[in-house]
This record gives sequence, structure tokens and C-alpha cells, in this order.
Amino acid sequence: MALYHTHRPQKFTEVVGQSHVTKTISNQVMANTISHAYLFSGARGIGKTTIARILAMAVNCEKRKENESEPCNDCDSCVDIKNSRAIDIIEIDAASHTGVDNVRENIIDNAQFKPTKSKYKVFIIDEVHMLSTSAFNALLKTLEEPPEHVIFVLATTELHKIPETIISRCQRFNFHKVPYDELAAHLKNISKKEGVKIDKDVVERIINKSDGCVRDAVSLLDQIMATGEKNISTDIAALVLPISNVEDVYDFLEILINKRIGDGLELINRQVQEGVNIKQFFHDLIELLRVMVIAKHNIKMQSIGLDLSKTVLKKIKELSTMIDDSELVKIIDMAIARKNNISSSPLPQLPLELLLLDRAAENQPEENLDKKDDNTDENNKKDSKDANSEKEELSTNNDNPNNSVKNTIEDKELTSNKKSTKTNLDLDKVVKKWKELIIQTESESPSLAIVLKNCTPKAVTDNNIKLSTAFAIYKDKLDSGSFCESVRTKLGKLLDCEICFEVEMDSPEDSLKSNDNNDEIHKLAAAFGGEVV
Repeated sequence: MALYHTHRPQKFTEVVGQSHVTKTISNQVMANTISHAYLFSGARGIGKTTIARILAMAVNCEKRKENESEPCNDCDSCVDIKNSRAIDIIEIDAASHTGVDNVRENIIDNAQFKPTKSKYKVFIIDEVHMLSTSAFNALLKTLEEPPEHVIFVLATTELHKIPETIISRCQRFNFHKVPYDELAAHLKNISKKEGVKIDKDVVERIINKSDGCVRDAVSLLDQIMATGEKNISTDIAALVLPISNVEDVYDFLEILINKRIGDGLELINRQVQEGVNIKQFFHDLIELLRVMVIAKHNIKMQSIGLDLSKTVLKKIKELSTMIDDSELVKIIDMAIARKNNISSSPLPQLPLELLLLDRAAENQPEENLDKKDDNTDENNKKDSKDANSEKEELSTNNDNPNNSVKNTIEDKELTSNKKSTKTNLDLDKVVKKWKELIIQTESESPSLAIVLKNCTPKAVTDNNIKLSTAFAIYKDKLDSGSFCESVRTKLGKLLDCEICFEVEMDSPEDSLKSNDNNDEIHKLAAAFGGEVV
């Protein structure tokens, strides 16, 4: 039998992380003030159905003493409920019984009959939000005024889908994700009972992967224990769990913020050699960035259900003081965009490496563009000054200047301050200047140069240049504001005209041919410790 069945709580005190619910309900059982209807809402696998069953056992327990709330778990009623064979405890999956006819037959009509053996007939309706509108309407009257011998427990993961008329007739309890410390203690307790020793790092990895869900955490522990080992180390756990050390992710985050490309590439290469799942590494990186946002504003960690160790949280809080909110937002946006490129990347680690270059080259294109704009403004002022001087000189030499001379000077002034907007560009000229642009960009912005090397001019119509690339990550980069404007300005200067461009993806056949013949892609892959396959 699965561990989450074997070690399922059978008493209120055994439930993990929901003390605000168990304390209230156990007090009601003790005082014999049970409500006729309860509504349990919260994420999956955190105890909603478990507490509903314990409640059913407690109110029907034959040996429960006065002023006690816990079921004995030994009497016939408790044993029948525990083994799911009590005929007075009706568990209904609303996902497969959504219609009004099912509600009338299984709930409304059944509720009118007294319990066969137990004191209370308990209806546990799981995923109740799946009921249809007509089914909710049919249930409403019975839920509002049920027979004295009936208790309803409604459970849902999507509270917003429950009609207000239903919510208002129930005692509502919101279940929380289980905090790190409580879930860690629960897993260690289970492993101890099973006679298995488990490393602290493995427990931390299970908790991070389960995201505060008890059932998922116990299921992962069950999978790891299925290896048959009595001493579970990180290497053994790696057979089941994707490898990603939180400490390494934190080190990479620190490198990313401080723009240390060399250290970052070395760390990524080490992760690849150790068999780390890059997608999981990316996921953990984004999770740490989210935690940094929270830590930066001094929000209590317990209030948001974080599942990271205290050591990592302390380090992240210290690191958050090194960066402002705007930079943090940019890094998160870049990380999410690069993570989405993993599936289309020739090398799984390439998007992570490009994220490093994105961060290192951040604001560089804009800075170069600003310098260029400043130089342009100075040149324009100088040209304007020269034109004005020429006007004054002509005015001095001739008291009645000819209108045609004035027009000539004005035309000269206009043409000196404005580039040509129309020109006859040809593809050969654009390709030649594109190569010059790559050479020029390599020293100014390495990340932009990598993008340009993997894009090729394919066609020219008037001043519109059509580029093609085999990879979506490069198209996305050139479509972004800063890179797009930088390329348009630099290439326009080389071609001595205003240009615009659009980027298209190669067809599958062209992509295959490009991958076979494009030396730059192979060189880039080799530089990052891989190869194109």
C-alpha cells in the first residue's frame, strides 16, 4: 500500500499544518456543537478529505469519551470508516456526478433516511465546484435545512466557482500549504517509522518539489524508498527527482546579479557535467528571484507558504539589498523568456548561458545609442551653425540677395540635417554591411553580436530588409525594443539611409540546411561546451 495511505492521519492531532482547522472542529466535537455543513477549500493534497473522514469517525465513534474529541480508531464504526466500508459515510466525487439527477438520487433522497448503523450520516462531496448550476440549486434546500442526522462536508480546490448561496450556508475553512519545518518533520517521522535514513538535502529537495503539498511529498518519498535502499543519499534520490542543488542555484543568482560571465559559464558547465536538469535549474532560479522580491520588502516568510530552508532565505535576503526593484523585474523577465526557449534551443544550457550575456550587456545598446544620438545632435548643431554663417556672409556681401540663393542655402541646410529616406538598396550591399555591423558590434555588445551572427539578410524591398533565423530565441531578441532600435540605427548609419527590418523564422528545410552549414552556430556551441546535433 502507498505510504500516503499507510501514514494517513487518523486523529486531529496527527494532521500536519492545519491546526487552525483541527482545533476549531475538535472543540466543536468535544462540546457537541457540530455544524450541519462545512466547506473546506485549499490546494490539493493538504488534508481536506482526511479531516472530513476524521470528523466522520469522531462524531460516530462508539467509544469516544465525554469531553474528548479524538476517535478511538478501535470500535466497529471507526474501523469501517477507516477502511472505507461504512455505509453511512457517503463519499461522492462531484467531477463524475455533476448532473442534477445524480444530486437528487445520491444526496437529496438518501439524506431523508436515517443512518443504518451510525449516529450521523455524513456526505463528503469532493471537488464540489464541478457540480452544475441546476445541481447546486437542487442541493441548496437540503443544505440549508438538512435532517438532524445529516452532516455535509464540501471540499474544493476552486472556491471562486462555488455559488455564494452555498458558501453562506456552510462553515468555511481555508486550508494552507504546509510550511517547510512541519513538512520536514513529517517526512522524517515517516522515514523513521519505515526504518529508512534519509539525508537532509534529500528532504529539502522533496519539499521544494512538492510545493507545500503533503500528499505529493509523501508520494515522492515513497518513490525514492522504492529503490530498496535503507540509507537514501542525494545520488539515490537523483534516480527519481530532477537534480538541482539550491545552493548552486543561489550561487548562480549571485553571479547573475554581479554580471560575472566567466564564473557563470563555469558553473553552468559544471551543472551539465553533473547531469543537472537545466529546466529544473531554471525553475528554481525563477523561484529564488520571486523569493527575493518578497524578502526585499520584509514580508514575513511564514505568511506566503515558502518551502526553502532558513539558510537559503537568509542569504537571499542579504542578496536582495544589492539590487533595486527595476533591475530585479528585468532579470525575472529575462529568465522567464529564456526558460521558454529551452525546447527550441539546440543545446539545453544555451538559454541559461545567453541569460548571463543578456544581464552582462544590459543597457549597453541603449548607452551606445545615446552616445550616437548625442554626436548626431552636436553635428546637427555644427551644420546649422555653418549654414547660418553662410547666410550671414552672403547677406553682408549683397544687400539685396537673390531669392534663388536663399532657397539654395535653405535646401542645403535641410539636406545636411536629414538623411535620405529613399535609396536603392540591393541585397549584396546589405549583406556586406551586415558583416561590418557584426564586426563593429562584437567589441561593443557581445550578446548582440551572437544574435546578429545567427541572422541573415534574405531580401530587400526599398528600405525594408527581411532577415531570417533558424532559432526563435534570436527572433525574440531582435523583436525586443532596445536591440531592434540599436540594430536599425547602426545599420542605417552604415548604409547611409533610414531602414527598417523584419525577422522571419526559416522553414524546417532551411533550418536543417542552416544547421549543417552554419559554422558560427557550431563555433558558438563549442565555445559553450557542446555541439549541434
